[in-house]
Amino acid sequence: MSKTIFHLDLDQFFAAVEIRDNPNLRGKPLLVGGTPSGRGVVTTASYEARKFGVRSGMPMHEALQLCPHAICVRSDTSRYVDASRRVRDILIDYTDRVEFISIDEAALDVTDVVWHWPSVSALANEIQNRIEREVGITASIGAGASRCVAKLASGMHKPRGFTHIPPSKIAEIMGPLPVEEMNGVGPATRHVLNGLGIRTLGDLAIYPTDVLRNKLGSRGPELQLLARGGGNSTVLRAEDLPPEKSMSHETTFFEDQTNPDAILGRMLLLCEKVARRLRTARLTGRVVTVKIRYKGFDTVHQQKKLARFVHMETDIFIAAKIIFEQIYDSSRPVRLIGVDVSQLVPMGRVLQQELFAPRQDKEALTHACDDIKERFGANLIGYAGNMMGPKDRFHTARRGRQFGSISFRYEGMNGR
Repeated sequence: MSKTIFHLDLDQFFAAVEIRDNPNLRGKPLLVGGTPSGRGVVTTASYEARKFGVRSGMPMHEALQLCPHAICVRSDTSRYVDASRRVRDILIDYTDRVEFISIDEAALDVTDVVWHWPSVSALANEIQNRIEREVGITASIGAGASRCVAKLASGMHKPRGFTHIPPSKIAEIMGPLPVEEMNGVGPATRHVLNGLGIRTLGDLAIYPTDVLRNKLGSRGPELQLLARGGGNSTVLRAEDLPPEKSMSHETTFFEDQTNPDAILGRMLLLCEKVARRLRTARLTGRVVTVKIRYKGFDTVHQQKKLARFVHMETDIFIAAKIIFEQIYDSSRPVRLIGVDVSQLVPMGRVLQQELFAPRQDKEALTHACDDIKERFGANLIGYAGNMMGPKDRFHTARRGRQFGSISFRYEGMNGR
């Protein structure tokens, strides 16, 4: 018996959350993302803005040229994360086989539960109704025997659409679609396929496999399998997912940055974000990497293996600051800064080392801050080094030696 896989896609997600919280935005072209005057990009465009050709990832200033009357709203990650979590809580009421592919997309295996409903569409409609009622946004759902088919189906009737492509309907529904509609077919692959006379998924499904392998390597037969409705149908439970190998955050400055204090202030915020993710996942890491991208897109990385595992922002920042001082070229404006923690292991494996390190007060404070952010928003509490400045959002609390220092009560924070 074939499986029943759902692919759920939250419609215009970031824009939908903004419209939910400010109904005056409904029906208007809305751009969510960075500022038009800087390097901001469009994270999400409402459907009204998309009619003018605006797309996610487009520079904000370019989007405004296409749609001058659009309303621009800065992204608010904490509200989007909260909405995504509330959707996840709804989904796990139906099955424990839920994988969030991104903040606004999820795959569900409902094979073992769908028989409780009169039809596949009845189950999908109930999930959609709950999301709309309890979270205040809409979702489109695609259903199929594989994840690829379900994802393709989810985009066919947006917003708040439902499309089911059973195995018996693969050729009829998928066959006429252009090859670029399938996930994994980008411009380069489409160019190769079009050169072979393959323009639809139906063409791809019946094309000689040997020729596809010759032109695209192993990827050729894989794409053909997907065009025929095959492919991966496994959706793992949360506890079965492979552990993350690293966690990172990076950010692009509003303007190329030459002030090392401002760079360090932003880097502290990144360390805080990475550390919070580590604690949420109950992970700790031993390798810290700093990434600097200069004006002109030259990028340098350097990592440092620590003597102990860390999951506190103060510890991560100490290591990151040392690395930064080693690789920073003060004669070159900085465009982007990033922090990564890798060699992750569950916290439980390294608890023994903590017995010899009196850090309970610091951890208690940090966990209290985590609780406040979880309940009231990520921006409510933070370090003084992350306070807003006139030209850039983040600057250090006070200046010190060559690279500045950030005022903390934790021992070792201002030194090597």
